[in-house]
Amino acid sequence: MQRYFIATASRAGAEIEITGGDYHHIKNVMRMRVKDRIIVCPGDGKAYFAEISGFGEKTVAARIIEEIPGDPEMRVKVTVAHGFTRSRKHEEAARRLAELGAAAYLPVRMERSVAKGESAAKRARLEAIAKEACEQSGRNRLLNILPPLSFVDFLDFSRDFPVKIYAYEEVGAAGGLRKIASGLKDSPVLVLIGPEGGIAPNEARLLDEAGFTAVGLGPRILRTETAPLYVMSVLAYETEL
Repeated sequence: MQRYFIATASRAGAEIEITGGDYHHIKNVMRMRVKDRIIVCPGDGKAYFAEISGFGEKTVAARIIEEIPGDPEMRVKVTVAHGFTRSRKHEEAARRLAELGAAAYLPVRMERSVAKGESAAKRARLEAIAKEACEQSGRNRLLNILPPLSFVDFLDFSRDFPVKIYAYEEVGAAGGLRKIASGLKDSPVLVLIGPEGGIAPNEARLLDEAGFTAVGLGPRILRTETAPLYVMSVLAYETEL
């Protein structure tokens, strides 16, 4: 059943309107009709069955039927910070992180970043990619695409996280990551992945001073768009399976 994120709070019996790209998808791509059912998520962690009740010129009207029990979200809220890289690599990372259950995605300008900036259009595209991936994978919450930060501002941002790690190829084996993952309870986790050129030695020193733990990702060198998925997979395995 098709899933759509909506901007309004919902409850059983409520009437809602769906607009924009979702209107186009329901009417013109899926060719749905009145009385067809969909799943809607207001973004608060809940999901509802809804029945289409009518079509306007640019809107779909639907009525909330009942709440769907269960919560597919990860118990551990993971924010993945990613050194600025080429747009297509950010897009690939955001898409897969949305599928794997990450809570937020944060681009960071780092010393070895190839790309240094982000336009409003690029951020909007990242949000659209994340939304589509969250709908496809059956999530109840959207991956939060955070505004980009400089490395200095990122260190300040990290202060509120009790668990924070960074992937560093100098560390080698992945045992440290598994040990941290296996001990997680409900604490929010912040993960930093470097850009194409990796994390510079001076940045690693500042991360250590800020309370980060360096972890290795095994004996092979991973691409910058692959490393976040490796970390998320280990965290999910240790906390969900």
